[in-house]
Order: sequence, then C-alpha cells, then structure tokens
Amino acid sequence: MPKSTSSLKGKRIVLTKSIREKDEIRDALEEAEATVLQMPLIEVSENDDKDQTLEIFKGIATYDWIVFTSVNGVNYFFEKLLNAFRDIRAFGPSRIACVGHQTAAAVKEYHLEVDLIPEDTTGLGLAKALIDTGSLPSAYVLWVSGDKINKEAVNLLQGEGEAIVDVFEVYKTSLRNLDNDDVATDFRKKGADGILFASASSAESFVKQAKQLKRGKSAAAPKTVSIGPSTSDAMKSNYIPIDRESASPAAIDVVAAFKVLLG
Repeated sequence: MPKSTSSLKGKRIVLTKSIREKDEIRDALEEAEATVLQMPLIEVSENDDKDQTLEIFKGIATYDWIVFTSVNGVNYFFEKLLNAFRDIRAFGPSRIACVGHQTAAAVKEYHLEVDLIPEDTTGLGLAKALIDTGSLPSAYVLWVSGDKINKEAVNLLQGEGEAIVDVFEVYKTSLRNLDNDDVATDFRKKGADGILFASASSAESFVKQAKQLKRGKSAAAPKTVSIGPSTSDAMKSNYIPIDRESASPAAIDVVAAFKVLLG
C-alpha cells in the first residue's frame, strides 16, 4: 500500500492553473497545511468574435443541448448572453451538459440546473455520455469552449452521435509572461515539492516556458500530479514525467494524490 499522511505540512505545491476567488483545490491543499504557490502559466481572455456571437445567439433557443467544457467557458458564455439579451430566459429550453462538477457549479450560479455530468470528466467522456442518452440523432448541440477545441469529442458527436454541432469559442488562451513574476522567481530559486498540471494547456505552456522556469542547482525538483487523462496525454506528448494521476479532478482526490507522493 502506498504511504499517505494526514497533512501536507511544510510541502510547497505549485498550481499551474488560474486561481479563482473560490478555488476548491487551493483551499483543500491549504487545509492540508501545504504552502500553495499560485503560478498560472496561461492567461485567459474573451474571444471577441462579434460575428460568431451574433450568429450563435440568433438561434440560441433552438439548441437541444448546450455543452460546457470549463468554468471559463461558462462565465464567458453567460457574460456574452446577458450583454446581448439582459434576460436569462433567452437561454431557452436547452438541456445542459457539463464536463465536471466544478463546471456544473458555475452553471448553477446562474440558477440553471445541469442535466448531465459524465463519470469520465473529460471532453471525450462527456461526448460519450451525451451519445448514451440516445437523444443526439439530428439534435442541435452547442459546444462551448475556448480556442483549444477538443476536436475528437466534437467529431464523435457528429459521427457516432449523428448530432448537428456548432462550436462557440468564447475565450482564448495565451502564454503568461513569467519573467518578472514573483512566484516564478521563487520557483526558480527554491523549486517545490509538488506541482499540479490541471489542463493540457498548462502542460504545453510549461514546456514552452522552460527557460523562464529553469530551476537553480540547489532548487528542489517537484513531483508531478496530473489532474486527469487528457492532461496526462498532453504531459506525455511534451515529455513531462507523470508521478501520479489524480483519481478525478475533485479537490479531495488531488490532495490525496499529493499525500501519497509526498508522504
């Protein structure tokens, strides 16, 4: 049996994800007494494609399913919707699918119920769960995402699912400048005990910014945790060692993964 501890006291753990005001993973790590280093590797901004937004919102009430693949997607989508209509009822009768519980929680902030959350909390898992509902043939589906589109999942919906899919890119990602970032400077000097890769984008960005993240000779080399299969695939593609994959993206499982590694 792998060794585990009840706390992560004194352990320095880097989060490569963007941190929201309410962040379950950060809060759970801090509750386990870890020192959390917040070092997001990407910046997220609105994709301000007015023509695309206008075209989507013309038929917003005609979609059978609206699919959200991230918390960022939820927030940018509803910001656009309420700017356009100023009334949540413009959303129409669409059923809602979310990739995971954090994304679903963001939807519920708008007083809307979520109809589907897959057990496999990946884009591909979400597509398969939608197909399993039996509701997709000839259905209109809106896939809400950033500019990093899960083409395999969309193609599965269109092929095996026989759905008519529109992709709505509501945000875009770019590399975050780490040259003068205090946390990145600290990481270069001291390293860390652990590092969480919370998305495929964060893994890709880590490699692209290798020079800005090069640790000094005495800096600790962190153990790595992947938040899930899609992120693990991206880490493997970018030759980043995976010390452990979290059982799920839930905060409790992420913390458990670090406890096994660092205990």
